[in-house]
Amino acid sequence: MKRYLSSIAILGLLAAPASYALDDDFKQKIVVDAGRQEVSLKENRVTFYDDVEVTQGSIKMNADQLSVIGSEEAGSEVMIAQGQPATFYQMMENGKPIEAEAHEIRYELATRTLTLTKQAELKQEESLVRGEMIRYSIDLQEMVAQGGENSRVTTIFLPQQLEELEQYQQQGNQE
Repeated sequence: MKRYLSSIAILGLLAAPASYALDDDFKQKIVVDAGRQEVSLKENRVTFYDDVEVTQGSIKMNADQLSVIGSEEAGSEVMIAQGQPATFYQMMENGKPIEAEAHEIRYELATRTLTLTKQAELKQEESLVRGEMIRYSIDLQEMVAQGGENSRVTTIFLPQQLEELEQYQQQGNQE
């Protein structure tokens, strides 16, 4: 029960009022900068190598390798970043960034979902969630974290943030 409550607390911190992603980010062009790229038209895949940098508005991804898998529908591409670690950064509307890192980051553009695997971390300010797998929906502000075979999920947050969460929850109950 205690683990469940701390997961609820950290989710509340990550989804605090006005902490939505900058909507303008998703209207910006995606720019990929890399040392090398390979294209497979047959597989509808472009793979970038060597210090890969991706930007889209305030979104920034860095990886050793990035595969972009296309689909019939524009805007439904999937990006799979791999690195030691690969990183993701996005500024939220409240001016507080979300930062993520893992050995693999899967970013599904259509659903705006990040799936972090292998030594995954998701951080906003001093709040931190660590696990073997973290799935985070940017739009829905929902997160699921799982430990691995020999590891558990770790959540770290400050007492001040717990007070803010409690106040936020009380305001929501009054409405």
